[in-house]
Amino acid sequence: GHKNFVPNMIGGACQADLAVLVISAKTGEFESGFEKGGQTREHCILAKTVGVRFIVVAVNKMDEVSWNQARFQAIVDKIGAFLKQSGFNPKTEVAFVPIDGLHGANLVARVEEGVC
Repeated sequence: GHKNFVPNMIGGACQADLAVLVISAKTGEFESGFEKGGQTREHCILAKTVGVRFIVVAVNKMDEVSWNQARFQAIVDKIGAFLKQSGFNPKTEVAFVPIDGLHGANLVARVEEGVC
């Protein structure tokens, strides 16, 4: 998200029990959002601070990385560790879902077992 939308994010998160964090699996896009100065970290911390209890991390653009399991797992590991540091319990309060928003994979219909 853009910095202009942070106040809207806070207003919405204050009323939510669950947040959906959509991040890109594309190389470079995930890193720019997650590294220092990126807003992925900021949104996670703000969500926890305003009382969001559960978070679903939708890892989007999996088609762009050919549904690469190693890429998905690397993102899960990085975000999972950060969410744990932020106060979320990764076992009971966090879920990770690989998706392809453009084609609706894992949104409209589940992807086949073994794809990711």
